[in-house]
Amino acid sequence: MHPLEFRVVDLPGASLHTTAVLVLGQHRAVLVGAGLRLSDGRRLVREVERSGRRLGAVLVSHHASEWWLAAEVLRDAFPEARLLAPAPVRARIERDYPAVRAAWAGLGEELPSRLVALEPLEGDAVELEDHRLELRGASLGLPDHHYLWEHRSRTLLGGPLLWQDVHPWLAEVPQAAQREAWIGLLDEMAGLEPLRTVAGHRRLTTPATAPPPDPVAWTGDYLRAFATELGKPVGADGVAAALLHRYPSAALPSAVAPAVRTAREEPAAA
Repeated sequence: MHPLEFRVVDLPGASLHTTAVLVLGQHRAVLVGAGLRLSDGRRLVREVERSGRRLGAVLVSHHASEWWLAAEVLRDAFPEARLLAPAPVRARIERDYPAVRAAWAGLGEELPSRLVALEPLEGDAVELEDHRLELRGASLGLPDHHYLWEHRSRTLLGGPLLWQDVHPWLAEVPQAAQREAWIGLLDEMAGLEPLRTVAGHRRLTTPATAPPPDPVAWTGDYLRAFATELGKPVGADGVAAALLHRYPSAALPSAVAPAVRTAREEPAAA
């Protein structure tokens, strides 16, 4: 059996430090993630073309715009490839598309022009030759947060659940129960004992001065630190300042204040 190869494509800060992963079999490929900006899509097209494999599918595993907004570039370049998404993700994207376009209007010429139709992913895996990329996660607390697991190579693609030296976008999970469910999924990931783990958002130091942190541990530490700081009797600005102090090198510091604000507002809205 031909082993799979995993090529990680680190998209730039303007695309929220998102990673896309090109999974290569002997003859075919699956792309996980489609990018945010048109230039992201063009870069992913080049990566597929360089691989020499036929692109069989693009998997959109989460509704956040950085995972799918540039899918039109891939659709135009590879019209025979299937664009797949779990049913809840597909429904959320279709519902939110007008708001997403409005939110990213500042991209200007980098803003993709249309919503590409996604097929519902049937079952719990994407098949690639004799391998299965298993879709896991989606707990009751986080029904549309998934990760991928390939058991032969013990590879884990964390998608929206794993962050590495990037402040997570926690404004979307304002409830403590949601963040606790997230930690539960991290424990599930750690129990798989992966040999290769790829964060869905990461900032790599170049040149690397030390081995990169384990994304599962890094994300768990951050979520626990968020809970600790949120529980202190200080204002929202103080909580945000404490998190920025704890993680001074982390990218996307602008994500911190909205996360704290929504978490502080959520009990009053319940």
